[in-house]
Amino acid sequence: MPRQKIPDIEFNEFVLLQIPELWDNNKIYINEAYQRSDIWTHTQKVELIKSIINSYSIGVIVLFINENNQFEILDGQQRLLAIKQYIKDELDLSDTDIEKYSSLNLKDKTLLDAYCVYYIQLKSYNPKTKEEDIMQTFLRLQEGTPLNKAEKLNAHRGRFKDLFVEIRETHPIFNYFGKEKRFRWRQLCAELLTLELEGDFDNKIFPSLDIKSMINCIKKYEHQISKKKITFFKGNLDYLYNSLNTTLEAFKPGEVISFYLLISYLRRKRADNKNLMPEFSEFAREFLFNLSRFSLYGKRPKDMPKDLFDRYNTYKLEAKRMTTPDSIKKRFEIMLTEFKRINTYIEKDPQRLHDAEQKRILYFRQKGICSYCNKPLHFKGGSGHHIIPHSEAGKTDDLEHASLLHEKCHQRLEKQKQKQNKKTKKKKG
Repeated sequence: MPRQKIPDIEFNEFVLLQIPELWDNNKIYINEAYQRSDIWTHTQKVELIKSIINSYSIGVIVLFINENNQFEILDGQQRLLAIKQYIKDELDLSDTDIEKYSSLNLKDKTLLDAYCVYYIQLKSYNPKTKEEDIMQTFLRLQEGTPLNKAEKLNAHRGRFKDLFVEIRETHPIFNYFGKEKRFRWRQLCAELLTLELEGDFDNKIFPSLDIKSMINCIKKYEHQISKKKITFFKGNLDYLYNSLNTTLEAFKPGEVISFYLLISYLRRKRADNKNLMPEFSEFAREFLFNLSRFSLYGKRPKDMPKDLFDRYNTYKLEAKRMTTPDSIKKRFEIMLTEFKRINTYIEKDPQRLHDAEQKRILYFRQKGICSYCNKPLHFKGGSGHHIIPHSEAGKTDDLEHASLLHEKCHQRLEKQKQKQNKKTKKKKG
């Protein structure tokens, strides 16, 4: 059995009058990395003040002394906020029998000011594990309260957590989703990142988005995430943002997840994505229009074919099981089927590079000469080139439209094509 961890704690109290001063002097600190905002209802706040006026206990606050010598709240934030609001006359008491603090007579105010709010002052027992101690203490203290999934995710540390917080705060796509409530959009960003990092897009297999699976993902990517994957993830968000714009304001979180998977899949698999943005924009509007034409278990619109109705009805049913791998996959497959129905769809050749035998055929067909510079070519240094670009559905086994080049010649050729494409776009623009 492991040895019990004994933290450095101290039992103490504030008198009620001190609490507003502590807030004003920045001695009480809310760490927004894991704490929620002011979420208590008006009724909860009024009941707390009634308890104090009647000299009942309001429980023990748990605080942590941070490196700035502030009282960082681990448990009791809502109580302290309610007390501050009452003393500053910021709490609406119009429909209660509670007298405003500023209206109390001297005797009642003196008695109330002396009310003791007891707290446990926690100090980390090991400086090296300070952050882990704070996070674990916070999570365990909240087990009896309705801490939601987003708040639990937000209480963890590491590269994964830092990344989804940073992207949520900096990427403009989240500005369309409305006001952040209890870290909901941070949770959405974490869910999208989980799907990107853990999803098998080749086989259309996606991870669960339940709290246990996501915490495992946080731990797996605690220290490092591939820069290439991060760039691709941000690129997917750019596509959603630039193609959907204000339409995103009407999205539900589950719909964002399905559309994200679709754009990530298309960028990986679809050949010739030059017109993907306008096509995706038009598709999203049609898909959401069809989805909104009837309610779950409602009647089929007369002008909607039965197979189409069944498809959208299934999507609605699966949306009720939002975080399960099977539901995520089914909704994605329905959306992909609809995209293929509406837009011409050709998949990239899964064989991206020419194999040794294909290169041999090209080498002897060209008599060992590079097709770009017309100079002798060593077989082992040859690079296979798609004359019809792979990104435009060029097949790797179509050797009639392939050639062998020096590696450097191949790079020069690709750069020339990129410049030509830019000039063509400018002329069209």
